[in-house]
Amino acid sequence: MEIIELLQNTWQGFVESAKNGNEVAYLLPTYVGMILIERFFYLISSLHRWHERDALTNVMVSSFNLTVGIFIGILIPFAAYHWLYHNARIFTIPNTAWGFLLAFLIHDLFYYIDHRIAHRTGLFWAFHHVHHSSKEFNFTVASRGFWGDGLFSQPIYYLMPILGMSLFQIAIILTLKNIFGIFNHTRLIKNMGFLEYILCTPSNHRVHHGSDLKYLDKNYGQVLIIWDMLFGSFKREEEEPKYGLVKDIDTYNPIKVEFAGVNELWQKIQSAPKLSDKLKYLYMPPGWRHDGKHETTEAMLANAEKPKLEKV
Repeated sequence: MEIIELLQNTWQGFVESAKNGNEVAYLLPTYVGMILIERFFYLISSLHRWHERDALTNVMVSSFNLTVGIFIGILIPFAAYHWLYHNARIFTIPNTAWGFLLAFLIHDLFYYIDHRIAHRTGLFWAFHHVHHSSKEFNFTVASRGFWGDGLFSQPIYYLMPILGMSLFQIAIILTLKNIFGIFNHTRLIKNMGFLEYILCTPSNHRVHHGSDLKYLDKNYGQVLIIWDMLFGSFKREEEEPKYGLVKDIDTYNPIKVEFAGVNELWQKIQSAPKLSDKLKYLYMPPGWRHDGKHETTEAMLANAEKPKLEKV
């Protein structure tokens, strides 16, 4: 009974924090605790090594985002959500069990769409680039993100309040889904049985972080993997991926890590002689080139198939 009461009190405290906009007070210690537990298992396991410099870089990037980016990445978007909910919503989702389920499904679908856009357009990939630049895969990688993600990288999220999701619902769903998103960034959990066909498990998400050609642009989901199955982006993990980018940045400098994607995009824009091509770098897939020597996922797959076709 004491455990049940503790869980109830913890949940009630979390709900009150979400109402007051203080859900970070629960998310941050939960995240730190998860990192410490994973680090302990790395210490007692001989299967994997813990890369200290990479983990430190991830922590420094996370700390930078939490301190410098909190205004741009959290406060401004939530202020916009508040205004849109009170002035532009077309429905109202109630604070009931089915209401939260509906809000969760809307957010999870929007996450899938937003995440896919982040990988398939030059501008949003420049922001998302930092998250995939680690050559490791553990809980510290989960928060390795761009400082302006909330404002610049998630435009579809502004539809949530328009569709009737209140700030309270958004705060609770975001926090719980972020905890699950942290959980799926680990190498320690190999397979979760039938859940592999329902959830974005660590195995499914390892595929997403792989730089192997067959794993590129796969498994965009955060909690449910069914969106990937429905929209043709699902890939089962066959062997453990090679983590990182197709072209790794090879630096542990947190500032360089943070702005590597934006800098790469800027260099590409400057290289294009025509304005139309400069603009295409913003919305064409990463790897698109104005000279036609494309290095997109599609181009690399086509080049890989050529030797096979020539042998036939």
